[in-house]
Amino acid sequence: MKIEERPLNVVAVFAHPDDEAGILGTLTNHSERGDNVYVVMLTHGENASSLKGTPEEIAKTREGHVSKIEKIIDGKYILMDIPDSGVTPSIENAKKLATIFKKLKPDIVITWGEYKTLGLGHPDHRYTHTITLDALSYARYKNNDDEYPPHREPVSLYTPIEGSGTSDASIYIDVSKQFDKIMQCFDVYEEAYGQWPVRKYVVSEMSVNGMFLGVEYAEVFKKVLWRKACFYLD
Repeated sequence: MKIEERPLNVVAVFAHPDDEAGILGTLTNHSERGDNVYVVMLTHGENASSLKGTPEEIAKTREGHVSKIEKIIDGKYILMDIPDSGVTPSIENAKKLATIFKKLKPDIVITWGEYKTLGLGHPDHRYTHTITLDALSYARYKNNDDEYPPHREPVSLYTPIEGSGTSDASIYIDVSKQFDKIMQCFDVYEEAYGQWPVRKYVVSEMSVNGMFLGVEYAEVFKKVLWRKACFYLD
């Protein structure tokens, strides 16, 4: 496995706080290795139906969640101002994210895939994928509206794979040693899930994925784009 001497900049992009539940182990692997880990949420998740209060109050609750998660995984969260359930693949939204990419200079980006099923198929999730792809392109060019130079270095793009199983595109990451921290994150996010058994689903997925890798727990990804010098998430 080839590893650069300098820390990698790992940037995850999702629509709502808690969307990153299926990659928490991989993110923690990176932070423990000394890489810079950032999680960008396009929204504040203020439309969460399982939380009580006004959208403004729910947004504050979600901000409190991610501030706790930051400490657990040793990462930095950035919450953008796109409305929850209003994520649309526009030039404006892509350029906002591109500005963040220019600032953070990612080596690795992780985001939603183009899922069709209920839950993962939330329009905000599908459009996050499109916005991220567009933002990676816009980040390569000068924009007079932001202060950062273009980020033209090659970037590896990964998406979590929906469901378990193997394919030529599957990359399995051992996250067994991060299990306790993943569970701490679920303790924080539990109230946002309501009746959805997200913890059980993620743990069962990690367990099945681990069987394919020969470890206790694993997360699985598809590589969509890759750098000239490729890296495995580790």
